[in-house]
Amino acid sequence: MTFSKNSRVFITLVITILALAHILWDHFNGGIPTHYLFHNKDLPGIPNWLGALILPFFTWFLLHRIAKRVNSPDSKEKLKLIIFRFLAALTVSIVIAFCFTLSIDIIDYIMLVIFALAFVFPFYKSEFLLGWVLGSAFTFGAAIPMGFGSLFALACFVFYVIGRFVKKLLGSKG
Repeated sequence: MTFSKNSRVFITLVITILALAHILWDHFNGGIPTHYLFHNKDLPGIPNWLGALILPFFTWFLLHRIAKRVNSPDSKEKLKLIIFRFLAALTVSIVIAFCFTLSIDIIDYIMLVIFALAFVFPFYKSEFLLGWVLGSAFTFGAAIPMGFGSLFALACFVFYVIGRFVKKLLGSKG
């Protein structure tokens, strides 16, 4: 199954409309919020409208990477697996945003589990990053999840490479 350009355009358009609707809703209901790095008002703030401008480009870029990988003639990845990965990341991100909003102190544990699993699963892939950003954009705006998610994906890539290396070392000894 291929991932068509029309699908990417449609998904990006839907994300753009949702982001703009969120900004309009914020504007008419108390103003567009500004999010601060590390939740510290002494650090620079990032207004939500900035995320609404860059989220469509970020979405298009990640969808392009996914399509390139899925549509490759020698690809072993199925679109169903990619959708499952996206939905898993979206769910975890929503749970973390929910816990943050209600001040439930389990986010650190969730992140530790994710980092531990990153040695085995390829959490650095674009579908995970897109799910992470879209799931947390409502709570944290789009810009902070994009930045944090990108660094998070990089760390997950390093962990995954280390995990594969250790698996290879252990496999060659037995």
